[in-house]
Amino acid sequence: MVKVSGAKPLTVTWFLNESTKLKSSQKRKVTYSSTQGEAKLLVMEADAEDHGEYKMEVSNEFGQVSQSCMVTVVCKYPSLAFNLSTRTQNLL
Repeated sequence: MVKVSGAKPLTVTWFLNESTKLKSSQKRKVTYSSTQGEAKLLVMEADAEDHGEYKMEVSNEFGQVSQSCMVTVVCKYPSLAFNLSTRTQNLL
């Protein structure tokens, strides 16, 4: 949650890696309460595609400000089990 303030109306926009504008979906929830001055981005299920720079931009008629942070997603993979057999060949 980020507290935002300024002359209203304010527009809050979230970006991933500068180019992807984030919107609410099954995976993410983007909210802004102008009465409480709270902006939120909640990622419910993170995967490798969620890795990168997140930026929140707040704007009004007087200009804009932004803040960004880097997010690293560490994916856990299930254990892999396999048999490896090697064949030795005698060349002499």
